[in-house]
Amino acid sequence: MRIGILGAGMIGGTVGRLWVGAGHSVAFGVRHPERLRKMLGEFGGSATAGPVLDAVTGADAVLAAIPFRAWPDVAAEIEAALGDKVLLDATVPDPPRDGAFGDAALAREDGVALAVTPLVPRARLVRVFSTVMWTTLRSQAHCAGDRIGIPLAGDDAGAVATTARLVGDAGFDPVVAGPLSQARRFDPGTAVFDSGMSGPQVRAALGIA
Repeated sequence: MRIGILGAGMIGGTVGRLWVGAGHSVAFGVRHPERLRKMLGEFGGSATAGPVLDAVTGADAVLAAIPFRAWPDVAAEIEAALGDKVLLDATVPDPPRDGAFGDAALAREDGVALAVTPLVPRARLVRVFSTVMWTTLRSQAHCAGDRIGIPLAGDDAGAVATTARLVGDAGFDPVVAGPLSQARRFDPGTAVFDSGMSGPQVRAALGIA
């Protein structure tokens, strides 16, 4: 699969490396692609870096791993090219870094994800990779025994299935929590967030059989 990744920081770079290892083609969309030469050389496989819009245009699915405060500007730039593609949203508000936009998202009773959907209304958005530290992703991928659980939620069944497959390809246990409204159950401040739980533990915490 051709995957565009917006951002090449701790989450984007780590998950991108795992997907390249699984045989996927990854294109990082960043402001300064030339700064990623060393990282791409370490990846091997099929990984490139270029402008944000190029990463979206050529992708079958897109992972957003940008600072939360960047959403309004990035969404305005990519919305037309993104269309109804699968959009994996791993962004997490981090106060005070993300300012008023991040604070407002965290204050929503219906969840952080629903602060993003109005910005990309046609995208088939799935909330995922938003609960686990990048260090855990790096060290625990494909671990023996029960794998780290990655909860995900989305309204489009096809997008959820694609996302679950990509979570598995990265070396983790996908835990489907339901429609996007259920993503609030693994937002910051919940028992699941930043817990390092295994898949069975996440299912138990969320009451999923």
